[in-house]
Amino acid sequence: MHKDKHGNIIGVGEDTAVSILNDIFKDGSKVIPQYPLRKLLTDDYIDSLAESYLKHKVDIMIFTKTKKIVVRVQGKDHDGVLKSARDTVQKKLMEWNGCVVVDLTWQECPYLFKEQKDENSYLEVMNAFNNSGLHL
Repeated sequence: MHKDKHGNIIGVGEDTAVSILNDIFKDGSKVIPQYPLRKLLTDDYIDSLAESYLKHKVDIMIFTKTKKIVVRVQGKDHDGVLKSARDTVQKKLMEWNGCVVVDLTWQECPYLFKEQKDENSYLEVMNAFNNSGLHL
């Protein structure tokens, strides 16, 4: 884990995931790390959430010609009761606002979480997309 030049906390696996996604999405799609959650929500949703919640950022945002894809890189710290409940709420919010959510979890992506950019981590990412209904 480290901070980027803007002070955002970058978790384990995120840099490697961004690199892999940039390799996969070379069709003019935009891969943006640390995208503000607020920019994904309609005014109705923004008005109903606490300001502290609206400060959150999604790990990786992908804008394709036809879809908004949120990629969440979720380490072991997302196994706890409180954080997993927040993750569920966040996923629903993003889906209700027209996003497809892809979770890259530490259990399903062990090579990615070792920061290994190789055939195994590419397959892990591709499988996560397939499991979310996005076939690359």
